[in-house]
Amino acid sequence: MLNGTGVFDAPPDHGSTFFGGYAVHPIPKMKGGNIDLYYLGFARKDAVFEIGSANELRHTVGGRLWGRRGGWSYDSEAAFQGGSFGARNIRAWGTGHDTSYTFRSIRLRPQIGASALVASGSHGNSQSDLGTLNPLFPTGYYFGQGGIALLGPSNLMAIGPKIGLQFTKSLSVVADNNVFWRTSLQDGLYGPGVNLLVSGQGNSERYVGSQPSIGVYWNASRHLSLSTAYAHFYVGSFLMNASPQGKDVNYTAVWTTYKF
Repeated sequence: MLNGTGVFDAPPDHGSTFFGGYAVHPIPKMKGGNIDLYYLGFARKDAVFEIGSANELRHTVGGRLWGRRGGWSYDSEAAFQGGSFGARNIRAWGTGHDTSYTFRSIRLRPQIGASALVASGSHGNSQSDLGTLNPLFPTGYYFGQGGIALLGPSNLMAIGPKIGLQFTKSLSVVADNNVFWRTSLQDGLYGPGVNLLVSGQGNSERYVGSQPSIGVYWNASRHLSLSTAYAHFYVGSFLMNASPQGKDVNYTAVWTTYKF
């Protein structure tokens, strides 16, 4: 789909084809544990990356281990990508991990956790293989609270501690702080749609910036939930040396969800 400027006006994108298979299965010998295995294929015309523009045919093979046990929750995933980008090959990979612990017997049930991600980027010149990970339609909640993501998980390393408090059965608050670096100094910075935001050419800085955020979530009823979030993005040395120079960003989001 392509985003339009109005309401419900996103036309189909006939230049892209998405296909594959996904399987989920519990792990009998690992209480509360589950495993996902998948193959995803993606073909896109005139895809644009730091190394140039060409038709993209990408094959993704990956797995995910996730679950809960006691106060612990965990979610780890790794994926490898091959295929072709014009006359070049694709060799990309990514891995992400999210672990937290909830103190169930303490007032407000505090939850502490941390996340970490590494997504590959391209190295070398325009004749090299494409090494930029395509995360394939990532959620807008990938980094921080709220549905407005500034960065996508391509050519990126990120770590982020977080803490959550449960004030009532229906009201919770979560705060976190994600810190970002470029994986490859020969590749640029990408948005959630794998759109090149800032070129990495002539810029040897690795540190992208940090983003603290906070979200408030209220389940008003069995069907209705209300949420709000605020985040501030502090630009790092890579964006400060970019042209045009990057600036700090504030954003807020308010949204409601109704489940039938």
